[in-house]
Amino acid sequence: MNKKYRVPQVAIRMVKMPPLISKEPMNSTQAAIRIMNDTLKEFDREALVVVNLKNDLKPINVNFVSLGTLNASLAHPREILKSSILSNAACILLFHNHPSGDLSPSSDDVAVTDQLQKACHIMGIPILDHIIVGADDQYYSFHEKKMMDIPAPEFEKDIDKFEWKGAEVAEQKPKYDSKKTAEDRKQEMKEITDRLEKGVSEIFQSEKYQKFLDTMSRFPHYSLNNNLLIMMQKPDATLCQSYTGWKQMGRFVKKGEKGIRILAPSPYKIEREQNKLDEKGITILDKDGEPVKETVQINVTAFKPVSTFDISQTEGEPIPTIGVDELTGNVDGYAKLFEAIKEVSPVPIGFEDIKGESKGYFQTAENRIAIQEGMSEIQNIKTAIHEMAHAKLHNMEIQKNREDGGQSRSSKEVEAESVAYTVCQHFGIDTSDYSFAYVAGWSKGKETPELKESLNTIRTAASELITAIEEKTMELTVNKENTETKDDQRKDLIKDNPLKNAEMQVEDDYNTIDGIINNGSKKDMEEDLKTEQKSVRVKIRENREKLKSEHMDTPKKHKERHCRDRGLC
Repeated sequence: MNKKYRVPQVAIRMVKMPPLISKEPMNSTQAAIRIMNDTLKEFDREALVVVNLKNDLKPINVNFVSLGTLNASLAHPREILKSSILSNAACILLFHNHPSGDLSPSSDDVAVTDQLQKACHIMGIPILDHIIVGADDQYYSFHEKKMMDIPAPEFEKDIDKFEWKGAEVAEQKPKYDSKKTAEDRKQEMKEITDRLEKGVSEIFQSEKYQKFLDTMSRFPHYSLNNNLLIMMQKPDATLCQSYTGWKQMGRFVKKGEKGIRILAPSPYKIEREQNKLDEKGITILDKDGEPVKETVQINVTAFKPVSTFDISQTEGEPIPTIGVDELTGNVDGYAKLFEAIKEVSPVPIGFEDIKGESKGYFQTAENRIAIQEGMSEIQNIKTAIHEMAHAKLHNMEIQKNREDGGQSRSSKEVEAESVAYTVCQHFGIDTSDYSFAYVAGWSKGKETPELKESLNTIRTAASELITAIEEKTMELTVNKENTETKDDQRKDLIKDNPLKNAEMQVEDDYNTIDGIINNGSKKDMEEDLKTEQKSVRVKIRENREKLKSEHMDTPKKHKERHCRDRGLC
């Protein structure tokens, strides 16, 4: 028996894609540059494109070789020349874009051009030019810059040593100078905090601030212990006053609100008999040499528990303010930026329905940050960074180790809001309408001692947060691109392999497989069986009742039969 051996035979053909639509014919290099510039300018990633040309330099077709990352596009000579060979091209033009707008060729750009020239020389398909395109019809031509004139290539004679190496067409990556970057960041932090100082100073000079001071003077100044009691019972409290105090200001405590218990001074006097002293503090003696006694009143310091209420627990006449109550507006790239902020936060961040007017708070005992639900994107970002600054600078461990025993509430709030303002300014988010008034409101006077004493702390903390957020944002961007690339590859695999497609769509689930075999899942079959059994039982019951009714004499039927039998009916 003669054996027959089979070798697979294939045919290679190109697939036509939708045409590239342009406003002018591609009949010259300059026209090709304009058309490709217009085509690639909207791309947010690098694309490598080959234009295959005839002998008369008229275009045969255009092939998008690869679509890379933000600053690199993988290119290999065999991929670049594949369409050129199939198109019987006489020569080619190579294009790629730089999304950043910087047209300077990188070392990788030069390397891939050099390799491609050698490959084209071997294949007999010369490359006329490699052009980098950017915005506004700007371009960089290797040919015009005389970077295509290289010596004739030397070819490897030993086939074992012959190897094509892939290359990346990449944008020129700026050299990272950590010292310069640190200096630039330091200068940026100074400029932003200088604007903050100026803005707060202008607040103090406004008429609105005077009205604000008049109102604030009517609020009590609580001791450190009472501030701690308030914070423990209502962490989001901002402005507290007694029931009577709120009433005098035209506001009333809401029904059902529970008071915040603090300690109020309650001194009293007692009478006590003691030795009488002269002007020099010497005990006066009587004629018998005994101390002369006198009765005096002594003030005894004591405290009693009383209730105070936060402004969020009241309603009525509005309280004068020196800034906006809440920031409004959206933030470009909000989702990614907020995700980065959550990732770098020293404690977990969550949204919740906070009772009252507080935008958020840092819970020191539970080490978490809460943000009010339903606020604008700008307010969410600002509040998150404000509370992160509290968590970073004012946590219990740091405050406990301070030589002064811990910062005042006003100092903490000034630092946190200043850090939030600085970080937001760096990311192009203007919170001045809110932040200037907030810092002024927590400052003890026009000299803003809290702000001036904390400038170094504010600048350092803001710089560290900015760096962390930027690095995390870049990491999230890269991860997203990698995920999208994998998804695209998976889709291509499924598209190219119908069998694999079918396998991947079959779910390994008992009910589903059972349904495929039995035209229904096991659960569905059990339900159908129960329904059928129930239906049979109902029919049996109905037939039984019917038979019973037919054989059972009712009084009426009995009477009719009796009359009929006797001929009375």
